[in-house]
Amino acid sequence: MLEPRGHRSMFAAALIPPKTPMGEYGVVYMDAYGYPDMCGHATIGVGTTLFEEGLIQANDRSNVEFGLLTPAGRVDLRAHLRAGRVETIAFRAPLAFHLGSLQIQIGGHARTVELSYGGQWYAFIDLEGSGRQVDPEDIDELVKMAAQARARIEAAMPFIDPLTGRPPSPINIVWLDKPTRPAADGHNVPVSPAGSFDRSPCGTATCARMATLVAHGQLAIGQRFVNEGLLGTLYSGRAVSAVTHAGIAGIVPEVEGSAWITGRAVLSVDPRDPLRRGYLVGGGPAVT
Repeated sequence: MLEPRGHRSMFAAALIPPKTPMGEYGVVYMDAYGYPDMCGHATIGVGTTLFEEGLIQANDRSNVEFGLLTPAGRVDLRAHLRAGRVETIAFRAPLAFHLGSLQIQIGGHARTVELSYGGQWYAFIDLEGSGRQVDPEDIDELVKMAAQARARIEAAMPFIDPLTGRPPSPINIVWLDKPTRPAADGHNVPVSPAGSFDRSPCGTATCARMATLVAHGQLAIGQRFVNEGLLGTLYSGRAVSAVTHAGIAGIVPEVEGSAWITGRAVLSVDPRDPLRRGYLVGGGPAVT
């Protein structure tokens, strides 16, 4: 995912073939920062690719249920097809939960931060009164603001990740704004510790957002939540059920969206290249 083969905002999913002919594919997610346990938009992309490349057969069915083995656990998926082509992929994650709220100062203003897990850690912050919007024109400033917010959150962190026993990390900052699409209930853009940002509405952030809303009594179990991304695209989510996993109270979230194959490429590494492991220029840390 590093330059020159990738870039700071590129995301990848490496497929692991099934052990048996009827087995399920595994997937490892990666970006310029490292290896997240889960990624929603990549999962939607993987599900679409498996059908489009003939690795899973629809056999004239319009709805096909299957699974992926991920570092976050087995993820249930449902493909909706028309005339043999994928229209949408829905994934159901094992767990999303709200950890708590804290206050930080950004730009001289007190801001409430909602910290939740949806396969990755997300800190939700409303942009109201900041003079900024979830808009491509503001994205450079939002990335700068996210770095400041992350530093303040980490310095003030009062919580421990119940899954690891350590402070939540890495933390993605999610800026919240009013929707611009009539069908949307929320509008967001997540910014990662590598300084990248989601072009999609972000599947795992949508999971974490629904867990937050359920925890605050603002979303009912079974209720639909439509999330709008930076480019105006939509993901349709639903809090499927309440769940307690390893003593953690949360929800089973489901998110549905679409993906399309846009190209095919062959990457190569020349052992004589002194920069063969890749690099990033500016913008924060990355795993090399």
